[in-house]
Amino acid sequence: MALCRAQAEGYQPGGGTVNLQAHMQANIGDAIASPVIDGKWHSGRGKGKDKISYVGHYLPKGMLVRYRHWKESGEECFTWREWGNSQDELDPTEYRRKREEAQARADAAARQAEAERAELLAILQTIIRESAPADHDHPYPLGKRIIAMGARQATKRYQIVPATADTKAQYIAPDDCLIPVYSHTGQLQGIQQITSTGYKLMRGTFKDGLLWIGGGLTTGEVPNRLFIAEGWATACTVHMRTRNPVVVAFATSNLLSAGRWARGRFPDAGVVFAVDNDTGSSVKVHGRKVVNPGRYYATQAAQALGAATCTPPMGGDWNDWHTSQTADEKKSPISANQSGHQSL
Repeated sequence: MALCRAQAEGYQPGGGTVNLQAHMQANIGDAIASPVIDGKWHSGRGKGKDKISYVGHYLPKGMLVRYRHWKESGEECFTWREWGNSQDELDPTEYRRKREEAQARADAAARQAEAERAELLAILQTIIRESAPADHDHPYPLGKRIIAMGARQATKRYQIVPATADTKAQYIAPDDCLIPVYSHTGQLQGIQQITSTGYKLMRGTFKDGLLWIGGGLTTGEVPNRLFIAEGWATACTVHMRTRNPVVVAFATSNLLSAGRWARGRFPDAGVVFAVDNDTGSSVKVHGRKVVNPGRYYATQAAQALGAATCTPPMGGDWNDWHTSQTADEKKSPISANQSGHQSL
């Protein structure tokens, strides 16, 4: 569970309160303009605002929001209270009335958020159903020197987020590379949208998401071995280099759940976590600084499951190593793969 600091708590020493956006700016240097207050965590791992995760509640005294920024604070989170640090007590009758009002607001927000999630998921299901296999010459997999395994491309332009007074409409376009994200029961729960410039957006949810890359447990250079990788490009790389199947976990926070899924589905398989060697990165975990979060979370998951890890011999992930090895090759990744693979 993340550590939460009540720093500032929406209150200024000179009197008055700090609004949520100012509180976020002061603590993590960024803010969510219109947060969804429905009692559920909302997460993002893209750029800028997409890196903020938060959960908001309606309470009798007002709103309470806990939030964190993966780059700036890691697992440590901050707490903002709409009422600041006021110690004023509500009389029982007023408390009951405000509690009922707060619960009604929370229920309405939860219903609206659930309806919006269901509407978005229906759109994403339509996009995947009507999509085509991704072009191996799409700029993103081509730049990563991988085959676009498991990826899709839309056959037309879809609006997935309507415009508001403050924001523009958002779309999935035919030139985007789309990575389906499935639940542990095989249901589509999201899409990772990768533009031709490499910008990544999460549509739906990553939480406990998976994608299977490659063949079966008998197809690889080491029979009965299954790899787990954090990112899609890394997973494609590992499969190209080993021919073993790879499960994409999509996030460090999903590595353990992906490993548990693999253990439950294939109890006799050898599970290996393909580590992201994040040598230049760090996060805060339970109040302490942890360097190399990719290796840390993969190691934690491997130890919990009695699994193994394999770490690139350089900083970065296995795709970074792969592209450094193939940088001078002029042929396409398909030709390179068909002419023979190299072991990790």
